[in-house]
Amino acid sequence: MDRFFNANNPVMRFLTRMVDLAILNVMTVVFAVPIVTAGASLTAMNYVLFHLCRKDETYVTKMFRKSFKDNLRQGIPEGLIAVGIAVVTAVDLWALHAGNSKLGTMMMIMITVVAGFLFVTFVYVFALQSRYENPVKKTITNALRLALGNLPRTALMMVIWIIWILFMVYLHRAAPLAILLYGFSLPGYLCTMLYNPVFARLEEE
Repeated sequence: MDRFFNANNPVMRFLTRMVDLAILNVMTVVFAVPIVTAGASLTAMNYVLFHLCRKDETYVTKMFRKSFKDNLRQGIPEGLIAVGIAVVTAVDLWALHAGNSKLGTMMMIMITVVAGFLFVTFVYVFALQSRYENPVKKTITNALRLALGNLPRTALMMVIWIIWILFMVYLHRAAPLAILLYGFSLPGYLCTMLYNPVFARLEEE
């Protein structure tokens, strides 16, 4: 029994990580509620995810609050751009779905692919914002370069989010609870594991 509750036990490490991700996700959702603060909230989440992924000593709530405060000014325009893209995409898909035609279906597929790429590009945006100080335009430009320069990883990140969204749809009534606990932090953590080597290489250079 003592071995089971040992902090180095793989099961305990897994459970601890899941608790950390749940706490992180709840904070991300709460701090993003005003919408205009969504960018700063997602930036702070990525900051904590970096440390979790690299197995650094991590204080989730303390580190999240500090990063949120430090990145609030830059995070506001970045978050609003991301939200704007999401809203336009949702409206376009809804309008095409109502048309119920083959051309509309093809357009929906194209829009979904482009939107998925832009979505993952903003994953890079918030990751970059959490670690480097740059103007908003340069951060977005650098994120686009990373997304295009690491297409296999970018594609895998898109797959992760698509599977996660489909899983949320499948859960239906339980989806709100899943979103509250792990809606952003869990897929975000998996994506961090993918792009962490890219950032490690950049930091070495």
